[in-house]
Amino acid sequence: MTVQQAQQLEEQAKTTTDKQKSRALFLDSAELYLQLSKTNKRNEKHFVQKATELYLKAQEIPVVEQTIQSSSVFKKPKLTFKDVGGLEQLKEAIASKIIRPLKHPFIYQHYGKKVGGGILLYGPPGCGKSLIAEAAAGEANVAFFHVKSSDLKGKYVGETEKNIANLFAEARKYQPSIIFFDEFESLGGERTTAGEYQKSAVAQLLTEMNGVGTKNDQILLIAATNEPWSIDLALKREGRFGQTVLVPHPDFESRKQIFQIALKDKPVALDVRIEALADVTEGYSGADIGAIVNIATEQAMQRYFATKYLQDITLADLLFAIDQVKPRVRQWYAKANKIITERNEEDGFEELVGV
Repeated sequence: MTVQQAQQLEEQAKTTTDKQKSRALFLDSAELYLQLSKTNKRNEKHFVQKATELYLKAQEIPVVEQTIQSSSVFKKPKLTFKDVGGLEQLKEAIASKIIRPLKHPFIYQHYGKKVGGGILLYGPPGCGKSLIAEAAAGEANVAFFHVKSSDLKGKYVGETEKNIANLFAEARKYQPSIIFFDEFESLGGERTTAGEYQKSAVAQLLTEMNGVGTKNDQILLIAATNEPWSIDLALKREGRFGQTVLVPHPDFESRKQIFQIALKDKPVALDVRIEALADVTEGYSGADIGAIVNIATEQAMQRYFATKYLQDITLADLLFAIDQVKPRVRQWYAKANKIITERNEEDGFEELVGV
């Protein structure tokens, strides 16, 4: 990192005919000057002034906005709750908080029932948080905005806040709509331990959340995280993500449904008993079961290529696959219990304690 490198970037920014590339180069040059100011006290003031000058030049070049609809973030889901195995209590909680208010807003108004805020889904990885969020939008038949929180975070000052504002603006165009924040801990983490950029992002999110779910702003929110203890307390208040719901690993009946859905429309041998598979996969997540079915399917396909005869997926294929996939949800429960015990937060996670 040298002054020459910063100068070269600045010169490239001035000479390129691509305005968006020019803007990015000005910002990169400004970033280098800022880094230099931290290591060169003698020229600190000069480098900061230079960084500011270049930043202002970058801001003079308008950004070509990319609409959210043109990416995979926006869609009208075809999935519904029937495509999600088990989790009946969770489905009812989401129906009450998300689906019914969107389908029957006047009923909620009639009874003076406040609509708004969202649900924070948490639990072990691979247990269906993203799937059930998409299915909720499918049940409600509304626009669905699926964003990884890390994708909203910009490199430069103010970009994260702008991305959040653009997301909500786009969701308002297609309301009623649901915004689903995946990996929410990367966006809504505790401000007490965060830097200034993180604090500004949370503040912007809180601002955008004011009014969502009302008659004039029919946007409802779902967030998912594997680290609920890391979420800023202000975001977990009523009217925001006031309802925190554990998405557990699937129980016996849920595992049966997940196997049935995963094996649907596949050639399955008569010796395959779903109950037996569910019985030997205690502690496996939905993602684990999906991996099991994929491995078993590959086993049957390999036999076809070896014999040139179409092969069914057998119980032996599935048992072999189960042996290959090692469940990890217990490790998550152990870690989660350790953290909430150390922080004395058992009251906030009663459904998790001792699991």
